Amino acid sequence: MKMARDLGVSTMSQPALSSCTANRRGWKPLIVPAATLVAVLGIVLATYWPALSAGALYMDDKFYIGAPLIQHPSWAAIRTIFGEVLSPSLVNGYYQPLSLLSMMLDFLDPTAASSLMPFHRTTLVLHLVNVALVVGLLFTLFGNWVTAALLGVLYGLHPVNADAVLWIAERKTVLSTCFALSSLLVYVSYTRQINPAGRGDWRRYGASLLLYVCALLSKPTALPVVALLLILDYWPLKRLGWGTLLEKLPFLTVGIIAAGVAVVSQARAGQEGTTQFMKLAYLPLVLGYCTSFYLLKTIWPAGLVSDYPGPHPFGLANPEVLVSLVGSAVVLAAIVLSARHTRAWVAGGLFFLVTILPTIGLIRYTSSVAANRSMYLPMVGVLLPLTWILNRFWNRGVGAKRMSIVRAVVVVVVATLATGNAWATRKYESHWHDSVTLLQYYLTQTPNEWKLHTRLGNEWIQRGEYPSAIVEFSEAVRLNPRWTENQLNLGRALFTVGQYTEAKHAIAMALGQTPKDWRAHMLMGTTLTRQNDLDGALEEFRTAAALAPRMAVARYNIGNILAQLGKVDEAVEEYQQTLRLDPKYAAAQRALDTIADRRP
Repeated sequence: MKMARDLGVSTMSQPALSSCTANRRGWKPLIVPAATLVAVLGIVLATYWPALSAGALYMDDKFYIGAPLIQHPSWAAIRTIFGEVLSPSLVNGYYQPLSLLSMMLDFLDPTAASSLMPFHRTTLVLHLVNVALVVGLLFTLFGNWVTAALLGVLYGLHPVNADAVLWIAERKTVLSTCFALSSLLVYVSYTRQINPAGRGDWRRYGASLLLYVCALLSKPTALPVVALLLILDYWPLKRLGWGTLLEKLPFLTVGIIAAGVAVVSQARAGQEGTTQFMKLAYLPLVLGYCTSFYLLKTIWPAGLVSDYPGPHPFGLANPEVLVSLVGSAVVLAAIVLSARHTRAWVAGGLFFLVTILPTIGLIRYTSSVAANRSMYLPMVGVLLPLTWILNRFWNRGVGAKRMSIVRAVVVVVVATLATGNAWATRKYESHWHDSVTLLQYYLTQTPNEWKLHTRLGNEWIQRGEYPSAIVEFSEAVRLNPRWTENQLNLGRALFTVGQYTEAKHAIAMALGQTPKDWRAHMLMGTTLTRQNDLDGALEEFRTAAALAPRMAVARYNIGNILAQLGKVDEAVEEYQQTLRLDPKYAAAQRALDTIADRRP
């Protein structure tokens, strides 16, 4: 001991040395998993890096980043977002306050006023978190970091998931999935801490429940999480029983309340005050078609668009539908047969099925029958049995040499698939450079989708390219002449370029469909004014004023026509009525001042 002190060697006790060594060894097992996870996230980040400069705005982004309340973060705005439970005004759809709040927080970055980068940055970070959660969940369930990481990178790079990352309005999908996966992961942790007496850590249970609530407040498609807990109890946790059913009652209660809120808020905010429910007779047909469709897109993600219209006619007489149903039946039969040997495919199939149910149109939110973003959470169900299979291959072999060969083959196969996914995602990503480029690409895949022609026409209008807009609106009218907005869009574009006769025809078609549309009467009155048909214009403006008595512009236009017809006193009365409706209507005040100056 004396020699040791003389040489400067520590004289701590042997147990202390052992403890220190154990601590160092305790960190060593984490080095490889941490490095593997960083590598996975790095690959996903590199693939999605161009997303930060994506400039496309598609469909309902205006409800998220265009609302003045969202653009100006404040406590009052937050109260409004959370307070509009049954009648949301900031979105054309269901209650989703946490998604709106996340958009509002992005506006704390000053560059958000002129750039989409802050929004893409947040969504990309959430996607990376989701990839990490998928890896963590698969590892927690199956105990193999390598196979969990291999499948996690496939999830992160899969092009079917790209819409959820690239589309600003789909922040709700990425955020909701983040909370849902976190809830599942914490729940699994809770089950691993249950003591022999059947008691678990109530804090973990409460945290899982709270995360479920957050998922529902982001997007109600997270409703099936309560069923996912039972599926995991069935396999691989193998703890399903009456006690675990009772254990889910708080989750079930929250889910029922959230479902009611989603239905009512959707009915009051979107679809012009109505909510369409699918007829139960169509459920097997739609479910069978969507199951085959999504699985095929997962295996071979070609011809991607954001939303997929259903085949016409949608019935057994259509070969596409019939083949899809046969494919789903084959998959179902294979899963049932596999149950003799393992629960893996049953659990994975149930996970996929219950998470896909809210998106197939049980409650109709969109006209599409399928959408890429709908696979963002269900894809995890596909990964469950795949992880089980990879683990069996990974640990298979007699002798180290054979095992190493099998593992090398597994890594090469997954790396090949990951490379293909990364290439396909990058290619799809390139179409999101701007809105026109994206819509033009979508039309190469679905040229008969009239809504895409309408949206592209609106994009050309914003760019001042009216001839191009007329081409798109004309095609939209040809594909769906019964939708009034198509006729009005075409009429406005034709009016703008001075083709008044053609504009008059398009507006007349709109009025034939919706004679009480005050906008159509206003546009017709303006068109007739340009054609010097003042009496016809006056009649149209008066009809518009009768249909929309609070619209000051209709009264102002009536006043202008009366002034041109020499009926000055009547014109003065209309201008005064305009100012009563809108005291800040400067043009009406100027018109009154001009008349007053001309009078002796």
